[in-house]
Amino acid sequence: MENPLKELMQENDWTYSDLIVIADVCESTIYKNLKGSRSTVSSKILDLVDKLGQDREVFKNKYQQFRNEKRKELLNK
Repeated sequence: MENPLKELMQENDWTYSDLIVIADVCESTIYKNLKGSRSTVSSKILDLVDKLGQDREVFKNKYQQFRNEKRKELLNK
């Protein structure tokens, strides 16, 4: 499963820098959310998801699925 934040960037043709400005977050927040190192999605990113008319709960669930799959992959190396 792909990270839903990465999918959001691709759908909107946004760069990393674009997302920093649009979501009004620092670079490390975007980095941590893209890598899956944050346990939850940043509230400002979820606010952006709302503004785009997407369901924040679906987005959060996809992010957790992404993290769970990533964790399994790392444990099975």
